[in-house]
Amino acid sequence: MPPVEPVRKQETDGRQVLSIGQINSIVRDVLASELHLQNIWIEGEISNLVTHTSGHIYFSLKDESSSLACTFFKGANQRNRDVKIANGLRIQARGGISVFVPRGQYQFNVQQVLPAGEGLLRLKIEQLKRKLYNEGLFAGERKRPLPSFPFTVGIVTAPTGAAIQDIIRVARSRFPNVNLLLAPCVVQGPEAPESIAYAIELLNRAELEVDVIIAGRGGGSFEDLLPFNEEMVVRAFASSRVPIVSAVGHEIDHPLTDLAADDFAATPSAAAQKVVPIVGDIMDRVEECALRLRFSLVQNHKRGKDRLQRVLTSRVHKKPSAMLEPAFMELDALERGIGNAMRARIQKHQRQLETFQNLPMFYSRRIQEFWEHFKIVEERLTNFSPLGTLKRGYSILRNGQNKILRRASETRINEDLEVILSQGKLRVKVQEVVPESDPAN
Repeated sequence: MPPVEPVRKQETDGRQVLSIGQINSIVRDVLASELHLQNIWIEGEISNLVTHTSGHIYFSLKDESSSLACTFFKGANQRNRDVKIANGLRIQARGGISVFVPRGQYQFNVQQVLPAGEGLLRLKIEQLKRKLYNEGLFAGERKRPLPSFPFTVGIVTAPTGAAIQDIIRVARSRFPNVNLLLAPCVVQGPEAPESIAYAIELLNRAELEVDVIIAGRGGGSFEDLLPFNEEMVVRAFASSRVPIVSAVGHEIDHPLTDLAADDFAATPSAAAQKVVPIVGDIMDRVEECALRLRFSLVQNHKRGKDRLQRVLTSRVHKKPSAMLEPAFMELDALERGIGNAMRARIQKHQRQLETFQNLPMFYSRRIQEFWEHFKIVEERLTNFSPLGTLKRGYSILRNGQNKILRRASETRINEDLEVILSQGKLRVKVQEVVPESDPAN
């Protein structure tokens, strides 16, 4: 809301002069302070609908005699996205009267919208539909198949009217002996929901032995069919222990009972066609089953007779012990196979045992071979060892540091040396050193 311009007074012969903007602002403030013009509901038909790129919506609400400009700002219309507004739609709108100061035009600022009349009812039905769907009342796994041959069909509808007559006519034409059990109820008006729910519960009693239930009514206006969109009735359909068919006459919209029932039909007569089989078809199926059963019995009898004949003419029947002959032959073959295998293993182990009996002789021979080889090696080691060399007349000469001397130059006169012989040792003193170049060496 733009700020109110300060009042500019022009004194002309004592007169006070206001601007146009000041007048519009004063009027706006006066209207905003009138509580009976704020947070009020109005109803009318939408016209001149304009949706601005900013997200604001502008339209007019009109009735038989007047029209009112309305603003539906973005923040407010985003909170009311469940209601789709369009030209020609009748709605109820909550808001307050204000003034658009630049133009001096008063308008209705909308905060909330609801469909009016039938639209409001449809919105409530849609909200109930979402609620029950989230609870799982419409889930496919809850649906039960209808019985193929119902003996007793329960009917929930008004005792007078076209619906009950259509059901009886169609059912009797299809299966004259079918048992029809009517639980009369009110199908229109404020008493209808409780009456329909009670009738469904009545036909669920075990002592009545009802096989399937048809619940519904003939066609009517949207308001006439409202009881079949009431939560009490929809829950009664969903909780029925007997398979139930929703048979509410409609052309476009499906009542919620169609979603909660095990099956549905567009009209009561269509429901009777779906529930009650044609007796002629049943007789044809029974006759077909009888023929198939007779054929099956004949074939089984023939197969049994042929099998018995084969048994009577078989060698086993004449000589029962013949049944055991293949087993005896197999047993004999196994016995022979086991005997041959045992004898082969015994012979193998006997040969191994004979080998072990000659082991001492083989052991002594190997010891003799190793002993002769040892003597040869010993002799070779002795010949090439220092002791063997000493035995052949050679000796080893070492100085005081136990160093073996190989040249005369490695010693000196008067040095004490040790001479190692093959037997014993000598202690000698050097008297003369003869160089290697000396011819006498």
